Amino acid sequence: MAAIPTPRGPARLPAATLLLSVLYATGAVVALLLGDHAQRLAGLVVLAVTAARLAAIRPAGRGADRWS
Repeated sequence: MAAIPTPRGPARLPAATLLLSVLYATGAVVALLLGDHAQRLAGLVVLAVTAARLAAIRPAGRGADRWS
């Protein structure tokens, strides 16, 4: 019985992660709206990296554990 994992509730992001993600996204949107070409490109990169990091934090949902 010890090998059976207990079900967990919905995962919550830490407050610091959420705050930094909002700040990064806000800065990226401002760069997209007001920046020149290089700043717009940097804004797109920041949005893509932030989205990828948030997706990596989120658990894999139902099914087998990611290490099984």
